[in-house]
Amino acid sequence: MNPRNRVVIITGASSGIGAAAAKQFASAGAIVVLVARSREPLERLAATLPGRPLVIAADVSDAAQCRALVQQVAAERGGPDILINNAGVGLAGPVEQIAAADLERALAVDTLGPLHLMQAVVPLMRARKRGQIINVSSVLSVQPLPYLGGYAAAKAALERLSEALRMELRGSGIAVTVLRPGTTKTEFSSRRLGSGRERRRVRSRGVRPKSSLVRCCGPPNANRAWRM
Repeated sequence: MNPRNRVVIITGASSGIGAAAAKQFASAGAIVVLVARSREPLERLAATLPGRPLVIAADVSDAAQCRALVQQVAAERGGPDILINNAGVGLAGPVEQIAAADLERALAVDTLGPLHLMQAVVPLMRARKRGQIINVSSVLSVQPLPYLGGYAAAKAALERLSEALRMELRGSGIAVTVLRPGTTKTEFSSRRLGSGRERRRVRSRGVRPKSSLVRCCGPPNANRAWRM
């Protein structure tokens, strides 16, 4: 789908891959909707973007907030045409010591958050017979590492939902895509839930968030849509 003049919802847009995606899509002529829990960093980002970015502060783990933000987007900008489920929270620590509350929070944000938003946008996209859903997963969903089992489980669950939805929407004009970034140079790792961060045995220098997007998809622009 060519992003020009398309309404693109990006969750977790205040930093990292989400902010990089917002810049890429806005520069390609999309109408970007920036979503995160804190409004201030979104406002700072919006001030640097072309077009008419819309800022919405919301917690994606709350189903009611997800429904409300999609309704607001439809009323104020139209669409939505593209949903990028990027908001996430990390979780580190040995499986034998994972706190249930930490795993529940990771699942609420990394798995149920995207589900809430997919359920909110699909009827609108189906009515227009077009749309694209991009779920940001992780390489850990297919190759978990020690002390990252909880996060890997949450992302694996997201992928199974994505694969099922893709089949269910066949012929509807709605595409469902999963992206699996590796380690990126963001603050994500430093904000993980759980314990055991110091016990990671596999480390990577990481790549810049924009590089993760380009490696997966190529740069979007007005003449070349991302082919998902």
